Amino acid sequence: MKKKNVIILWILIAFLNIIAWLFPMFCDFYTRYIMPVWVNIYGRLMGVVPFSVGEWMIILAVLYVLSSLVMAIVWILLRKHPKYNTFAKKYSNIFVSVFTIVCLIMTLNCTILYHCTPLYNDNSNKEYSIEELEKVRNHIVLQCNYYSERVERDEQGYVVYDGNIMQEAKQALHNISYDYPKLNGYYPNIKPLAFSSLFSQAYTGGYYFPFSLEANYNNKMYICNLPDTYCHEFAHLHGYIYEDEANFLSFRACIESKNDFFIYCGYLSVLNYVENEYWSRVDFKEAFSRKLPIVNEKVIKDNIFLKEETWNSIEENALFSTQTVHDISDGFMNGSLKMNGVKDGAESYRRVVALLLHYYDGKL
Repeated sequence: MKKKNVIILWILIAFLNIIAWLFPMFCDFYTRYIMPVWVNIYGRLMGVVPFSVGEWMIILAVLYVLSSLVMAIVWILLRKHPKYNTFAKKYSNIFVSVFTIVCLIMTLNCTILYHCTPLYNDNSNKEYSIEELEKVRNHIVLQCNYYSERVERDEQGYVVYDGNIMQEAKQALHNISYDYPKLNGYYPNIKPLAFSSLFSQAYTGGYYFPFSLEANYNNKMYICNLPDTYCHEFAHLHGYIYEDEANFLSFRACIESKNDFFIYCGYLSVLNYVENEYWSRVDFKEAFSRKLPIVNEKVIKDNIFLKEETWNSIEENALFSTQTVHDISDGFMNGSLKMNGVKDGAESYRRVVALLLHYYDGKL
């Protein structure tokens, strides 16, 4: 790429980022009317490929960076050699061009999304009482208990479902688009991650790849994680990049789907967040003495990331320890979120509780 074109692209990148930081309304307009064009064209094109293109893009990117480091070391050793000097110059020009395009795509498909107007921004400063939190917590627990009895199970007591989860997830999101218009429109098929075992060690259920506009999921997960994961990643693809918002939208899509399996998985997806928030804020003995509803054995059995036998298989064949993979993944996630203005990093997932409190305000 010519130097002039690179400079023009960097000016565009800088301009878009400045506008995004200063004017949330621009970001709202962009994700509502412009990003769907990329999803319809580029996302549809990537959807033709049966495997996750984004996953392999990451592998190629790692290899490319490593090869560039090797090239840099060799250049230091052979910088006086005229032929290699010419080659190194051409290689560096290619590297700068690729890096520029990567930054542009990241800006268009990810960075701008982080500066949209938050959900329920009008009540973002409202504080809810312990009593209100308790009502939501009790409601979630009771719903989990109720719907745990309405899903099919195998001989071992695990949930089974023979419907088309992907198509139903798309429809579930369309069903709530009357409140969230950005959820309208085309959804490419979600793809399984080829390295699901590695993502399992990172405790990652799904991934949105901005460079390929793909939604991906971990196919090693227990089935009760699939409906909300599908909806969560699809929400990212339609402009809702914040993790707490994607959690909330997947919750609403699931519980309003009129499908017992989806409804159960929706309530189950937020159970841990609500439980952890509630029990961290109350006196355990005092609260327990009031005989609050507790989750039944079926809910406990279903409230897992992977089945035990799946975990055992992954651990036996793992190249790296789960703790190492999880620490690296957690560090990357925290860094990425904070770089995009999410001050609490991965802890932002837990903010779904605040959205739930707002949603149930006056309803319980």
